[in-house]
Amino acid sequence: MDKHHLHWFTVEIETHTSAALSAYKLIEQMLANKNSLQSREVWFLAQSFLTHTAMVSKMFAPSRKEQKYRGSLLREHLSIQDHSPILPRDARDNLEHIDERVNRWVKDRKNGFVEMVFHDRIGFNYICQPDTAVSRALIADEMVFITEDKFGKRAETNLKTIAKNLEILLKSCRHKLQTESPYQYLLAQALRNYQP
Repeated sequence: MDKHHLHWFTVEIETHTSAALSAYKLIEQMLANKNSLQSREVWFLAQSFLTHTAMVSKMFAPSRKEQKYRGSLLREHLSIQDHSPILPRDARDNLEHIDERVNRWVKDRKNGFVEMVFHDRIGFNYICQPDTAVSRALIADEMVFITEDKFGKRAETNLKTIAKNLEILLKSCRHKLQTESPYQYLLAQALRNYQP
C-alpha cells in the first residue's frame, strides 16, 4: 500500500471517528438532562456511535483474509495496538442482528424486555434479573452499554473507553493529514467564511 492509499484510508477513518465522537458527546448531553435521560434518541445515538466505530474497526481489522495486510499497515500508520478497544465490533453486530435476537426471544417466550438507562449497576442488577431480556441498557455512571448476542448472552461495551481511544486516534489522523498528505485536504467548514 502506497502513501496515496494510506492518505485516503486516513481521511475515511478521520470522518468516521469524528462522527462517532459527535454522537458520544450528544449521548453525554442527553444523559446529563433528566428530561432526555430516557429518550429513545439515546439509542439512536448509541447505534450511530457503535456503527461509526465499527466502520473504523473494519478498516483496521478487516474480516477478509486478503485485506488483513492493509489493516496491519493502517494500524501501524496510525499507531493502533492490536488489542485496542476500538477494534471489537460485537456490540454493533448484536444490535445489527436484531432479527436473531427477536427470534430467540419469541422462541424462549420472553414476556418482558428492558430498554432503559440506569444511573448505576445497582439499578441494572435490581431490574435485570438473569432471565430478563435486555434489548438495550446503558449504565450511565460507567458509560457501559449492555445488549445480548444471538445466544442470549449479555455483552457489555465500555463506551467511555472507546471514546477516549477515538479521541487519540482523531488527533493522530489530523496530524497525519496535515503533515504527510500528498493532497490538499479541504474541509467544508473552511468554506463557511469564504467570500468570492
